[in-house]
Amino acid sequence: MSARKIVTSYLIIQSLATGLWWCLLFFIPQSVGWFQPSGWPNDALLGFWLGDVLLIVVGSAFAAYVVYGRKPWSHAVVWSVTAAAWYPTLYCIGVSLITGQAWLTSALMVCMAGLMLAMATIYGHSGQLPATFRVTTMSRTTAMAWTIAQLLVFWSTFLWILPRGIVELERRFDVPGFNAGPQELSMAIILFSVASFLGFSSCVAMAMFGDGTPLPTATAPKLVISGPYRFVRNPMALAGILQGIAVSWMLGSYGAMAYCILGGFTWHLVVRPVEEKDLDERFGEGYQQYKRSVGLWIPHLKRLKS
Repeated sequence: MSARKIVTSYLIIQSLATGLWWCLLFFIPQSVGWFQPSGWPNDALLGFWLGDVLLIVVGSAFAAYVVYGRKPWSHAVVWSVTAAAWYPTLYCIGVSLITGQAWLTSALMVCMAGLMLAMATIYGHSGQLPATFRVTTMSRTTAMAWTIAQLLVFWSTFLWILPRGIVELERRFDVPGFNAGPQELSMAIILFSVASFLGFSSCVAMAMFGDGTPLPTATAPKLVISGPYRFVRNPMALAGILQGIAVSWMLGSYGAMAYCILGGFTWHLVVRPVEEKDLDERFGEGYQQYKRSVGLWIPHLKRLKS
């Protein structure tokens, strides 16, 4: 499927899904309590209906129409819908941070806003063609700044907001969790720290030696085989999975643990083949030699010579 079709399809799905969500809230009033802090009046959430319907439901449908029709100003429409999606998302996150509740809503909203941002970067700006992978050469300072920003967004989303949403959902269904003792909790903290260092150092290597970012739509123009990449081919993915397991351990959540494992399988079966195909097309024999020398998941103690 082409990048333009991916963006169009997602926008249609987003419009329909948001519309159905509002139908759920209005036709089943008791469902409102699932998505806001306890004790809040229903109107606190329902009051967003007009903005959501116009900006997200209608806006996404209109954006799908202009993207499909290749309108010259379609980029501005896609980015406008992205901005519209992030405003209520940040509001929901702010509510969750203040009240310690409604993490399910924050998780759902950040998924929508994050996917919308991904679609916007795939579609690009007026000077770019839609692409799932886009090579972007940057200075080391710029690459580092963008990489750190991406890292903060990804860690906040996948290691805090989504796990908290899963825990809240488990509690609503009375799904039992588990309690980590002091020794287990210490081990989880150590695992998280080590995995975080691995992930951060991998991002630094991508920016410093690749002159790009880990994001596919701003990917590095150079093949990176330095830093953690000397020992394992996908240190960022490995770090993310280990971080997720550590967070699930600390939260005592089987659901969050399953989410991490499922995420790992999804990355391995869906994302990895696409990423490796792009690297093979761009770097050819150099990447093939690297692939033969360094393991995918299991780090090699004997590092690759760069």
